Amino acid sequence: MPLVRCLGCLALRKSVVVGPHKQVAVAHATHHPNLHPCKIGKRRMSSLSWIPPEGYDTGITIYNSACRAKVPLVTIYPGLLSWYSCGPTVYDSAHIGHALCYVKFDIIRRVLSRLFDLNVVMVMGVTDIDDKIINRARELNIDFREIAKFYEEEFFADMDKLKVLRPSLAPRVTEHVPHIISFTQDIINNNMAYAVSDGSVYFDTVVYGRYGKMSILDESVDMQGAGIKKSARDFALWKGVKPGEPYWDSPWGRGRPGWHIECSAMANHILGPKLDLHSGGIDLLFPHHENEEAQCCAHSGSHQWCNYWLHTGHLHAKDAEKMSKSLRNTISVSELLEEHSVNTFRLFCLLSHYRSKVDYTQTSMLQAKAHLRRIRSFLQDAYAYINGQLRCGPLDEAGLKQKLAETRIQVKKYLSDDMDTARAVYAVLDLIAQGNKELHSKPTSMSLSRSAGTMVAICSYIHFLMEDCFGISFAGLRDASNVSLESSGRLSHVMNSVVTFRREVRSFALLQDSHSEQKIADTHDKKQKQKERLPLLLACDSLREDLQKSGLLIKDHKESSSWSVSDGSVGKDEKVKEKKKA
Repeated sequence: MPLVRCLGCLALRKSVVVGPHKQVAVAHATHHPNLHPCKIGKRRMSSLSWIPPEGYDTGITIYNSACRAKVPLVTIYPGLLSWYSCGPTVYDSAHIGHALCYVKFDIIRRVLSRLFDLNVVMVMGVTDIDDKIINRARELNIDFREIAKFYEEEFFADMDKLKVLRPSLAPRVTEHVPHIISFTQDIINNNMAYAVSDGSVYFDTVVYGRYGKMSILDESVDMQGAGIKKSARDFALWKGVKPGEPYWDSPWGRGRPGWHIECSAMANHILGPKLDLHSGGIDLLFPHHENEEAQCCAHSGSHQWCNYWLHTGHLHAKDAEKMSKSLRNTISVSELLEEHSVNTFRLFCLLSHYRSKVDYTQTSMLQAKAHLRRIRSFLQDAYAYINGQLRCGPLDEAGLKQKLAETRIQVKKYLSDDMDTARAVYAVLDLIAQGNKELHSKPTSMSLSRSAGTMVAICSYIHFLMEDCFGISFAGLRDASNVSLESSGRLSHVMNSVVTFRREVRSFALLQDSHSEQKIADTHDKKQKQKERLPLLLACDSLREDLQKSGLLIKDHKESSSWSVSDGSVGKDEKVKEKKKA
């Protein structure tokens, strides 16, 4: 038995009770008393309904495509969520439409595991044998395995760049053909599939009787002109071999797996006959996910295989077109990252609901950049205050602590309500607005006394939410002293001296030093002095720009200056601006 099977079984059969996950009493599926009837056209088909699962309530509600409503998320095992995700068909490079889907699901996965303490076991299937892969291999006159290997490695490299967490397991179809054949044979044995003369095997939707659970069926489909199939709706589980195609031996002759059966067989083999959650783009709901559910139910004889189906909306390019290779309007992940930082794209993804259609425009990306600058700027100022580089009036600590507590409650509430990331982000921005108001208040005295604890708590929460839950990193802003020139802490001492010296020169150039303010009162004289000292001011700006290229940021405040380490994405957007100007 392969190791992958053992890992899947161990993960799903270890029932460790986790505090916040309470068991809920739900009637057994065989009795069907809690069916959620789905409306299909003008018919109400209770026989096709979703059954609320028996298990453990997570405290989260989520939109389930199987019943087209928000419902409580209940896991089969306490504190454990099994998740199957449709992965890439590896015949070409990923574009940002794919990236949007995987980043949004990555955010949901992070939130489930890090905010709601769920142990998420995610399996992502990789389709490495398919018509498109075969055709691409023929075009290039190379083995299909080379095409699949190249684009699979590129896909995961792109996802790594976008900070998408790797799946727990990523099985390939070609490695699971024996399991697919066995899975198909079981469906035949249950009288819900049949072999035909060319060696193909088709799923019998009429005998199955419950086809159409996930979607509204088109009643205008011609049920007569099915060819070798019994019904036009029947779909291939196994495809008989065609000349020049790769093949595997099977009880029905040489051939290869159908597209839909691969996900069902791999998910069933690794995660077992019951699944908590399945995800993919909305375009996969029919026929792919409809067929997966039908196959698994026919295989096990159950009424319901997957308890929750999550689908992301499409990314649309200009003129409201869906972004796809067939429309030739795609932007590759590499092209995206030449123009925008990873942080910017991930925040762009956060600002829309995962189920919504999203328009990719310069305006929407600029909005994401603006919000990102607000967050980064606040963290820079907050750490400048914590480190004694920024002076302001006494903080309203009680008010800030109250706002932080309210924000934590609001964010968790929004995310528990079908992962409303946009409202969660705006709740954080509201917290930042109040923090900025305090940090930018005018000092009432020359005293440097400060109460840093509240600001540390706010910064810590923002880092946790943005980095751990949303995958947006502000590396370097948390603790600049971790970076050194030769030994720990040396950079901090050097930069403090540089900032102090630059501030004194800049104050002199702006006539803001105490000597200039006392001696230069005449307006004409002041303008003349400013002109004479302009080169010093320009030199200060030049120093700041040079340091920024090295990842060291200096920020000027009304009466002081502070410094921080770049988070890696700061320079990206600025360099793009400079490149466009040039």
